[in-house]
Amino acid sequence: MKKELLVASALVSTLGAAGIAEAASSTISGHHKVGVVGKDLDSSSTNTRASDQQSTFTVSISETTDSGIKISTGFDLAEESSGSATHDPSGLTLEFTDGSKLDLVEAGTATGSHAVSVPGAGGEQGISATTVNNAPTAITMGAASDAIGFEYHTAADAFGVEGLKASVSFASNDVALVTQTSQTASIETTYSVGVTYVTDAGDSTVTVGAGLVEATNNNSKTTEENSAMHVGLTAVTGDLTVGVGYGTGTFVSTGGDLVQVDGDFTSAGAKYVSGDITFAVGVTSAEGKDEAYGTAFSSAADARDTVGASIAYAVASGVTATLGYTDVDDKDEGAASTNTSGSSWYVGATISF
Repeated sequence: MKKELLVASALVSTLGAAGIAEAASSTISGHHKVGVVGKDLDSSSTNTRASDQQSTFTVSISETTDSGIKISTGFDLAEESSGSATHDPSGLTLEFTDGSKLDLVEAGTATGSHAVSVPGAGGEQGISATTVNNAPTAITMGAASDAIGFEYHTAADAFGVEGLKASVSFASNDVALVTQTSQTASIETTYSVGVTYVTDAGDSTVTVGAGLVEATNNNSKTTEENSAMHVGLTAVTGDLTVGVGYGTGTFVSTGGDLVQVDGDFTSAGAKYVSGDITFAVGVTSAEGKDEAYGTAFSSAADARDTVGASIAYAVASGVTATLGYTDVDDKDEGAASTNTSGSSWYVGATISF
């Protein structure tokens, strides 16, 4: 008991705890989206329409100790159009006086922290792929454990390089993947690194981000571990933003059949702001060869290509109206999938607070 008390006292002393009777500072933010989605699938001559409502409510809590260390946490409450609600805690973050940060518990992964945001069509339009299509859906791919671990972020100008930031993360908890018949798999250990570099090039501000993640799973029948990397670039020149991103890797699929996937994902897009109006266009191309455990990757790949555009108008402070359109071309093992290919449109508004 004496040892535990000494450890607790040392931790409190190190953090320079604020007065116990005082409450931490908190902020509340979020948004609510209301819209209509229309879909025209290649497999049907009938157009479908449906309402789409999504909400997110975020609580952020923080306080700064006497020694200058900022301690923060929070959580999100989200409700999708299906009516199901989710709760997403953010863990605990310590921000030190030099600008570096340490995320604990729900720490995330360093590769995700440095994924460049490539412009693309706004709105909630889109056609969901079937669970048998294992093409990646983003430049970051594959499951990773993050609930029991840490992520460390350097301060700005890391290692003496102006414009450079870096992160490293580690987690060791199990994250269950899909169970199929008698086969199960879960992610056991995840290692990840990521970097972002920002510099000026003439009249443009250029951002380059890259990340690498390695994750082990506990199923002895798998021939591949989760291993993926990504790199992306954006350039902002006045009101114009252009970007491109690419990710590739092998991973255990977390949807549908329990299979291994060797895939890649590419995205490119542009965004232009003119007063209260934002124009955006984007394209994505994904391909993934899948296999049952212990067998060779198939020669034919699942694929999914999208082209989209949108116009957003800032109606008032915190209120944005959006009109968007997306065309989807889906393939399963190289064959056209008409029930998940076609076009989709969205019209709606988002109110943020």
